[in-house]
Amino acid sequence: MAAAWVEETEDRWGDSAQWAQYAQRAARMTPEDWKATAAATETLNADLATAKRAGVTPGSDAANALAERHRAMISAYFDCTHAMQVCIGRMYVDDPGYAEYYDALAPGLTVWLREVISANAGARGVDPESARWE
Repeated sequence: MAAAWVEETEDRWGDSAQWAQYAQRAARMTPEDWKATAAATETLNADLATAKRAGVTPGSDAANALAERHRAMISAYFDCTHAMQVCIGRMYVDDPGYAEYYDALAPGLTVWLREVISANAGARGVDPESARWE
């Protein structure tokens, strides 16, 4: 994990239970684990961009599968509920750094990913409009 990302993330969420869980899991990861995680993240991001460009519709089976892969990627670091993932999707859109990162992969990817995450969560009983970090 890039040192700048870790520092920024710890500044934002260092007091959270999720940060503590991340720190425990990260401490157990080997260099090979980090490489595998980075490769899986790159593959997921490429698949997200490809799906966006192909017009995959939020709420479709293909989009829901991508949302679940995204949630699993996050859950490698800390346990991530569907409601928490909705909050993360909102943050991606609201945070210029995240939006720039995802939109560089495919124009409009950030908003599309938020919609995919929200539709998937909705299909699993979470109201995306009222989802909270819990």
